[in-house]
Amino acid sequence: MKLLGAAAVVLSVAWAGAGESNVTKRGALGNSRIAFQTAKKGHVAFMGGSITEMNGYRPMVCEMLRKRFPGTEFAFTDAGIASTCSTTGAFRLKTDVLDKGPVDLFFVEFAVNDDQDAHHTRPECIRGMEGIVRRLRAHNPKSDIVIVYFVNEDMMAQYRKGQTPIPIAAHEDVAALYQLSTINLCKEVTTKIDAKELTWQKFGGVHPR
Repeated sequence: MKLLGAAAVVLSVAWAGAGESNVTKRGALGNSRIAFQTAKKGHVAFMGGSITEMNGYRPMVCEMLRKRFPGTEFAFTDAGIASTCSTTGAFRLKTDVLDKGPVDLFFVEFAVNDDQDAHHTRPECIRGMEGIVRRLRAHNPKSDIVIVYFVNEDMMAQYRKGQTPIPIAAHEDVAALYQLSTINLCKEVTTKIDAKELTWQKFGGVHPR
């Protein structure tokens, strides 16, 4: 599904300096770009639940990076584990990601699991995501970080009521504080479905491929 390339969109947006609907560009992802172009090496890590673990957006982004930087030697880390939340992520970041070496570019997605699995409150969502960001930056201050918000039907229903789902609002506040780019795939999918440009079934549901 083309929408799964949204994680790749933020890379192009940030590196080109352009704007994009439902992509909030903060910073420039310049550190990872320099590493990929100059050092010709890069460690890219993905953390989240089953949406990250599955063969969905993660391998698509990996392939996009290989094509964009054909001479670069990449190490890709898949730290997706089904049904885990941002709190779990903060605790397992060291063993699942940091022990594999400094991270140049990091994608994290816990909006869906903080919502439907953990049922986190706003403070819990903030604590989990901020814990991940702070530990990653302590390990490598130059790490570029992108937060991705995937989607379930309850979260779409909240947008239709004019409400922002708690995990997305909380993670967005963390992103604003630390100047991290974000991709709101949840809002993008809701908008396209409501405009009859897409269906939930065509998108693939909570676990699109």
